[in-house]
Amino acid sequence: MPFFNNTADDWQRLDWNILRDGGIQLYWRQEYLIEDEKWLADHDYDVYEFSCETWLSQETMFSDFARILCLPEWFGRNFDALDDCIADLPLSESRGAVMVLTGFEVYAAGCGSVPMQRVRTEAECILDIIARASHFHLLNGKRLVALVQTNDPKLRFGALGGMIPQWNRREWLDAKRQ
Repeated sequence: MPFFNNTADDWQRLDWNILRDGGIQLYWRQEYLIEDEKWLADHDYDVYEFSCETWLSQETMFSDFARILCLPEWFGRNFDALDDCIADLPLSESRGAVMVLTGFEVYAAGCGSVPMQRVRTEAECILDIIARASHFHLLNGKRLVALVQTNDPKLRFGALGGMIPQWNRREWLDAKRQ
């Protein structure tokens, strides 16, 4: 059963807008991130917070995902296993889940800048995994979104999960991030 009904009320919802644009939203201003995280928590979303500035290696990043998301013991600490585990997260139809990734630019410029297949970086691969899982869960009547905070107002990513992540509605214009 779908969570949304394609009504004018749905179109005003924060989660509907994020999911419409691919499941990932970028943030520069901390106050907007906090406001939207609170909105999602108040609307029955489980919140999973990641401090990406601590991801100084792949091992730290994979350990953080395993610990925060309570991934199964078989989690192989590689990108294929992360993809499988996030797609298999036990989300309920009545509650959504939001991953809040703060300080993402530190990881993206550090160990996350390592090129992988098709000239994508590790940081882009992680966001792509989340975007595809968001789409997969949505097809099954479940909601997964990611709020990605960066202190770099010029941070950009190509298409993720087939979609290009958008800046949040208040910082969409470049002039709002100056």
